[in-house]
Amino acid sequence: MLLGLSILSVLLGGLCPQRTLAQARSSSVSLTVSIFNDASVPQSVSVAQERAVLIMHRAGISLVWLDCGTPENRARNAGCSAISFPQHPSIRLVCRAGLAGQDTFGQSFQDAAGAGSYAVVYFRTLQTSKAAEVVNPGELLGHVVAHELGHLLLGLNSHSANGLMSSVWQASELRQASQGDLFFTGDEGDRIRSRYLIASARQKKTPELLQASSGN
Repeated sequence: MLLGLSILSVLLGGLCPQRTLAQARSSSVSLTVSIFNDASVPQSVSVAQERAVLIMHRAGISLVWLDCGTPENRARNAGCSAISFPQHPSIRLVCRAGLAGQDTFGQSFQDAAGAGSYAVVYFRTLQTSKAAEVVNPGELLGHVVAHELGHLLLGLNSHSANGLMSSVWQASELRQASQGDLFFTGDEGDRIRSRYLIASARQKKTPELLQASSGN
């Protein structure tokens, strides 16, 4: 099944290998994610967030969620609109894709350099898909969000031949997702952390250079 994914799930069983956890802890970075629930997705959102938290944790990324689903929540969470690359992406849950294909569950948006902080997920399309007959819709939503975050963090051309970042989730990927065993590869995790740290360091350095050039 083609999941036109350009970019969310909680592991229900099994433990991370000790080496993988040690690597993740040694180079963990923090990501804040603003969630805009325009599709009025029910309680499955919390399941999806938990799944995404675990997937990203396995890649060495800790997530902080901001509930930006209503005007009231956005007023309470002043950080909802503080979107920036790479530290603070946003995920917007909408009903269906506009011009995207019927099998498109989500899309991420990046500039020519591969920097981007905005992704959308088409929940009703996902909910009524054949994939949702194999994977619980809440869990499936979690994997899709993680996939979209993966695109934002990995940059352009970040689809893989198989696994979480595959552009086509076949029976093997759906089976792994249903068993709570669909994750980024070790190499993808390394690339995510490396790109995040490089981009963050570049952002920090730019104001320093501007200040120096101004003579202050």
